[in-house]
Formats: sequence, C-alpha cells, structure tokens
Amino acid sequence: MSPVTVFVNEGAGVSVTGVLDATTAVHVTRAVGDFFTQGDTHGLDVLTLDLSTVTMCDHSAVEVVRHAQATCAKQAVALRVIPSEAVRQVMCPRD
Repeated sequence: MSPVTVFVNEGAGVSVTGVLDATTAVHVTRAVGDFFTQGDTHGLDVLTLDLSTVTMCDHSAVEVVRHAQATCAKQAVALRVIPSEAVRQVMCPRD
C-alpha cells in the first residue's frame, strides 16, 4: 500500500495526503494529467493542488509542482498550490 493518497476533485483540483517522495510522486503527476484528460475542465480557470495534508516530503515535491505548472500551462489554466509545512520547508528552505 502506498503511503500517499491522491484524490481528484472533478472541476477543482487534486488533493494529496501522506508522504510525497520519489516513490509516490508518480501518483500525483499522473493524477494531475488525468484531471485534464478524464474530467470536464471546460471553463476551468485554476487548478488547485492541495498539498496541505502532506506529512513528509523530499525534493520530489518541487518536481511535482513543476510538472503541475507545465501541465496547467498547456491547458491555459493557472495553478494554485496549498502547501503543508513539510512542503513549504522543501520549496522554500531556510539556510
């Protein structure tokens, strides 16, 4: 069983709970792609990538966000990321 849960909320975005690392990031990037290919996204302005309940992550979080940005750009949709503290620490490390 994967230590991550990915939920696609049709018409709104993708929510991720649990551990986001190199082994689980593929599930998130697949879900972002599936969001646009399997759901009705006509008229969508913003995709929300909710990472607020990610409990642990590594630098894979950066790649997940970059992939989501690229996917959204192809669809002419803005990306809104809601980070957890763990994600925030990886995305904006303090020296």
